[in-house]
Amino acid sequence: MDEGNLSFDDMSMWMESCALTGAAAFFAGMKGCAVIVNGPLWCYLFTQRHIEQTQSDISHRMQCTQLDNDAIVFGAEAYLREALQPYIAHPPALLAVISGSSASLIGDDVGAIVRAAGVTCPIVSLDSGGLIGSFADGWRRASCAALEVLLRATEPSVRRGVNLIGMTSSYYNGENDARELVCLLTRAGYEVRHVFGCGMRPEDVDSLAQAELNIVVHDELGLAAAEYLEERCGMPYIAPLPPYGRAGTRRWLEEICAVLPPPQMAAAMAEIHAAERRDFLRINDLKNTWGELCFDTVLIRAPRTTAWGMAQALRTEWADVRHLAVAAVLRADEAGAAIADERLAETDTARAQELLAAMEHGLLMGSSSESVYADPRRMLYLPVAYPVVDRLLLSDLPFMGLRGARCMEDALWNGSVLRRELSVRAWKNQ
Repeated sequence: MDEGNLSFDDMSMWMESCALTGAAAFFAGMKGCAVIVNGPLWCYLFTQRHIEQTQSDISHRMQCTQLDNDAIVFGAEAYLREALQPYIAHPPALLAVISGSSASLIGDDVGAIVRAAGVTCPIVSLDSGGLIGSFADGWRRASCAALEVLLRATEPSVRRGVNLIGMTSSYYNGENDARELVCLLTRAGYEVRHVFGCGMRPEDVDSLAQAELNIVVHDELGLAAAEYLEERCGMPYIAPLPPYGRAGTRRWLEEICAVLPPPQMAAAMAEIHAAERRDFLRINDLKNTWGELCFDTVLIRAPRTTAWGMAQALRTEWADVRHLAVAAVLRADEAGAAIADERLAETDTARAQELLAAMEHGLLMGSSSESVYADPRRMLYLPVAYPVVDRLLLSDLPFMGLRGARCMEDALWNGSVLRRELSVRAWKNQ
């Protein structure tokens, strides 16, 4: 494929993930869970490529039925039985069989085939092809399917602590964000029981109902599961914007505290205030040399809650922005219109390309799908969403919470100062 001849639409469609990847990513995030992708090999390889960036063992836990044209005509049972063989003698903690679009058209009763083959562990089977929708659609369907199979106890005698719902290592930097939020809540005095979707064991799903409150982090992923738990187990939930920035972290904790007060909230708030004072002095010292951090145009294109959470932090805390464009769905009960100057549909690639082409002194917060068209002489690029093929992330620094606020402002200031230095050098060499 000749990338130089690709349109922006082609690049976005080529790189972005579908519901099959989202469903597989959910189950890959459960320890000891094995996954069978019921579909052609190329669907499996695309899904594996996305997940293996954070789940290095996924090739050992995820298999493929490798359906061909004969399977579409005569059925996929023989292909599925062959893929099931390793799990009959050695059953995993959970087996998830995810059918792609072509396998869904066949109409096989996948669950019955798996049970008849002699697999004795809990089984989740679902259709999750690309025609169903996006990564988030697949992740959401998979999470609810897992709850239906694994959740039994609904009325524990005692409830304590909180769960984080809707976090995944298959979001860019998602695993680091999950660890940061667990630390943040623990310092405030909360007991974090589980992070549903990120490092949880299948056998622990039953104890989700023992928490007092579910905190939905990325609602495009976790809201449906929280609603399921509320309906079935009577568990309350809240779904504020994720905590990006110091002020955003404070607001996030305050919203949780309003529903479930923690024993150490004062200490947590004192830590945030201390960080604000300390970081303000360091940033202000840099401003004395370089002036305010300012961007003429900013384009943010990322998963829904990531995009709006970062937009809020950018506009209210991180920088001065003259024109802020956000390419993400806006939930009906959110005041995002006051945050952004322009809201793009996630599929409005034509307008996104226009903004990038005209950008001067700008900022792109997105993925490699957009950075292909980013001119480093005219804009700063920060990867905040997959796919990312032009940056390396090995550190444990998150994007959320106090450490995340410092990570983001480091990147914004250092990138901006470097661009100004290069501009000055170029001017002197003229």
